[in-house]
Amino acid sequence: MNHLMGDAYVLGFRAVQDRAPSVSGIYAIFTPRRWLYVGETDDIRRSLMGHLNDADADGLVNAGPLSFSFEVVPPAERVARRRALIAKLAPGLAGNGASSGS
Repeated sequence: MNHLMGDAYVLGFRAVQDRAPSVSGIYAIFTPRRWLYVGETDDIRRSLMGHLNDADADGLVNAGPLSFSFEVVPPAERVARRRALIAKLAPGLAGNGASSGS
């Protein structure tokens, strides 16, 4: 899979804690075969932890092995960048139309 957003990491509590910054940006969750979700947030780490803590409700439990990637993006540019990535990647989970950020 082409990682348009930079480095990719296995989606797990330790990797999110160690790799995801607590800053403004966008992030994506994906499997080796498809993009699942693109979000924008004031705190990338907190939002990814939220997905991990509520994976069943987010529809991620049965999606397969998951990875994440992110970009640090200023608040004023997040929505536009997220929309562009959604248009390009066509992520497969419901909820990609609404902001997951705070």
